Amino acid sequence: MLLYNKAMRLLGRKRKDEDEINEPSEGKEKPKRTRKKKEEVKPWGKVERVLVFGVLFLTILVSVVLALNARSWKLPGFPRLELTKGVLQQTYVFEGKPPTRDTQKILDAVDELTRDASGVYGFYVINLNTEETYGENIDEIFQAASLIKLPIMTALYSEYEKGNIDLDDVYILKDADKVGGSGSIVYQDAGRQYSYRELVEHMGRESDNTAFNASVQLLGEDFVREYISQIGLEHTSYDDNETTPRDIGMFFRKLWQRKLVDRSSRDEILKYLTNTIYEDWIGKGITDVRVAHKFGREVHVVNDAGIVFGESPYVLVIMSKGVVEPEADEIIPEIASLVHRFESEGN
Repeated sequence: MLLYNKAMRLLGRKRKDEDEINEPSEGKEKPKRTRKKKEEVKPWGKVERVLVFGVLFLTILVSVVLALNARSWKLPGFPRLELTKGVLQQTYVFEGKPPTRDTQKILDAVDELTRDASGVYGFYVINLNTEETYGENIDEIFQAASLIKLPIMTALYSEYEKGNIDLDDVYILKDADKVGGSGSIVYQDAGRQYSYRELVEHMGRESDNTAFNASVQLLGEDFVREYISQIGLEHTSYDDNETTPRDIGMFFRKLWQRKLVDRSSRDEILKYLTNTIYEDWIGKGITDVRVAHKFGREVHVVNDAGIVFGESPYVLVIMSKGVVEPEADEIIPEIASLVHRFESEGN
């Protein structure tokens, strides 16, 4: 635009000078004006071409990067790629205690199911009888979403067992406690009373955000951070709301083995995680046995994890990021069904 304005000013000055030269002297006949032939439009020069194509290239590059970032570097139909030391490579993680069975079949089945999907999926299985483990992307960092409520639930019961709190004590709801999203407590009037036990139940059955917020206020954020570290969730962050499939799997194994709370507390917590209002994910894929689980959802994030009961109970964790939510809503039950069939055949 600046070049255009400058050119127009020069053109106007040139025309003024021509008019002064052609202006007849006094007493002389004014010469006839002749219309100049219209100049042909010149093609773009090298500079113009470089600028235009440079801007176009940058626009396309930025669009591609943003699209990949929104899908956690995984587009439908393409392998997941990561830039590591300047080399693009496909990322698969297979870690844990080696199983006695051939797990490649189930790993291949899940990979085929998610290969053409957007985003990244991770899953982790721990057989609670044999301690066998297998999965994919088990140490990948995912957004925890409402899975972060799990250690808060056991922390309250742990403090109860130590005699530091009484689960039947009441918490008086304040307007400042209210958090929208999941749960029904947010719609209640300030001043309503809930026992600490009821707060845990609401977190389990409804994934209630207000109950979670009130529980954190009871425990204190510093206590929550310390507790998460103390129980061995090495890659779980309360502040960043992040975790891994391995951390969540280890949490449920420790809960099952009564390393977090005693048997009665464990069973009560698992009761609150059974028949929740979120049964369209793992619960939809596994319908023949009881499942105690915790669901979590955010934008482009769908998670579900818990314990599948039966003759040989096992922990199942399924996490995702960068996904199209309706697509993940279909894929997660299918992953659960594939794993359950594999585990059932192993018995």
